[in-house]
Amino acid sequence: MIDVMLCALTNFFRIYLINRCVSLFWEKEVNKKIKNMVCFVFYIINTVLFLEFHTVWINIVCNLIGIGAIVWLHTKSVKTNLFVTGTVYLVNCGCDVAATSLFISYQDGKSYNQIYAAVSFFLIFICELIIERSITIRKDAETVHNASLVLMPICSIVVIALLIYSGTCTDIGLSIVSIGLLVTNFLMLHLYDLLVHAIVKQYEIKMLKTQLEVYANQLNVIMRGEERIKALRHDMRHHLNELMLLANKHDAEEIQGYIRQMNTFFQNPNEFVASGNLEIDSVLNYMLQKAKNELETVDIKVILPEKIRHSFDINVLLGNLLENAIEAAAKTENKYMRIYIVLKRGILKAKIENSFADAHILENGQWKSDVALKTTKPITDHHGIGLKNVKKVVEKYNGTMEVTTKEGIFCVNLLLYMARTENEM
Repeated sequence: MIDVMLCALTNFFRIYLINRCVSLFWEKEVNKKIKNMVCFVFYIINTVLFLEFHTVWINIVCNLIGIGAIVWLHTKSVKTNLFVTGTVYLVNCGCDVAATSLFISYQDGKSYNQIYAAVSFFLIFICELIIERSITIRKDAETVHNASLVLMPICSIVVIALLIYSGTCTDIGLSIVSIGLLVTNFLMLHLYDLLVHAIVKQYEIKMLKTQLEVYANQLNVIMRGEERIKALRHDMRHHLNELMLLANKHDAEEIQGYIRQMNTFFQNPNEFVASGNLEIDSVLNYMLQKAKNELETVDIKVILPEKIRHSFDINVLLGNLLENAIEAAAKTENKYMRIYIVLKRGILKAKIENSFADAHILENGQWKSDVALKTTKPITDHHGIGLKNVKKVVEKYNGTMEVTTKEGIFCVNLLLYMARTENEM
């Protein structure tokens, strides 16, 4: 009875890993209810057929059909389906062969202790983690699990092997230990998934909070501008009278000085950028206000059209880079930052310079688009998300990004090929 329980539990966790591994090849999620139903049917049929026949060919056909059905939910391409199904099954088959060859001489049709199936699961678990790490690194995904996660299934295999070869434990005892290790590994993986989900949610909440602060700051900028316009409009008659008196005196210098005073009064000290694009102006004014408060020298030049079709992507780019630049510059004595942003004829050019103190902020001295920046923040899994989002935007628009350091100055040069805006047509 305990052997059947171990078989059912092992097969359940194995199909869970198969489903997880298949999902790695596609970012878009499919209908969870349909997918769970397909996995459940696959699990029931596969388990019953294995317990009833113990035949290799029946097991191969059932697994290929089951894995193919899961892959079919993600893609209708026959070639892709065959490739992914074959790859996943070969990994499973290889782990089964490795697990049995370590301990027994397998014979088709003969029933064996399901402890070896548990060992096969741990091997599949290790392979799944390696595949997941490889795919997520290639895609530059937000989170990549730590290599130490692989130690758990490795240690489980070592424990079972020691118990088998030492002969200090009965078959029932080995089965119980195997069940405990299976459940422990599964719970560890589940807790890891929950942790990753929590980190991503925390980042999203932080971004929403920042967005609210951005729009609140822009609203404050607009309201202050409106107040100055109202005040100037209210006193316009007095200003015109004063200008008329100065004009009668033919005092050009006095007239120019008075107009300069009016212009200074009219300007909003909190409005650094007024391109007319509300989304981008909001982010830039918020970040630049922060820079003015924390830094000593801030040089700004921004030339943007009023209508931009890719405001969200530009905000992701500028928001993350400016935040990093401000934080790095604030830790130095110079507290210097220079910003140059121009969007013309569908090409976005941006150059952000800031003083910095960390000599190890670059991994390879100079960073092109294929080398990652090293975050200086304490929780790298969380804060690395912003830098990866920047890289995604650069790649989305077939752009280039170069980072250089020279004499305490950290410089980011961006060139993105954006679509033309309506007013640039």
